[in-house]
Amino acid sequence: MAMIIYLPDPQDIINTMEFRETIQIPLPSGGFVNAQPLDFQQARVIGIVSTDPMDYMDEKYQPGALISR
Repeated sequence: MAMIIYLPDPQDIINTMEFRETIQIPLPSGGFVNAQPLDFQQARVIGIVSTDPMDYMDEKYQPGALISR
């Protein structure tokens, strides 16, 4: 049996997320971090895509964290 969950999302949040510029930063484990570039040397983490559970435990890749090159 499948379950579908409907959640109300404000259109303002959905619209701003669609047009946000993102970059993908590769991780040593083979996954990548989705980030929003702030300037030439910094980006803010939006999310992570990885098959390695330890990548999700690393605090420097948590959503909202700032990473630099």
